[in-house]
Amino acid sequence: MVNLVLVLGDQLSSNVAALRHADKDNDVVVMAEVAAEATYVKHHPKKIAFIFAAMRKFAKSLQDDGWTVAYAKLDDDDNAGSIPGELLRQAEIHGADEVIVTQPGEWRLIQALDDCPLTIHTHEDDRFIARMP
Repeated sequence: MVNLVLVLGDQLSSNVAALRHADKDNDVVVMAEVAAEATYVKHHPKKIAFIFAAMRKFAKSLQDDGWTVAYAKLDDDDNAGSIPGELLRQAEIHGADEVIVTQPGEWRLIQALDDCPLTIHTHEDDRFIARMP
């Protein structure tokens, strides 16, 4: 069975929990530049450009390492505009109904994933020295 593996723009590490719990030979990494994430609060345009450039470079490094990556650019015609929308679109393309994700750092995105009709397997974001108990 194919799972989707969501990697967010602030989780660009090959050691992120979602990738550690995924199967490189079967699962599909989903990365997406979406309007909902770029516009929910005012950001400097250079910050958005920097994050998207870093995401594209990381996606390429994952592909070079043997991962299958489904990457949506902001200006792609079929971009769904939101993380849940992109997950649903990629689930249909790849025949997946489960998603592996490292817990997002923002409550609004956690809620959006909770409301997504796919089965979401959330793993603790353990990249930090100090954590909440």
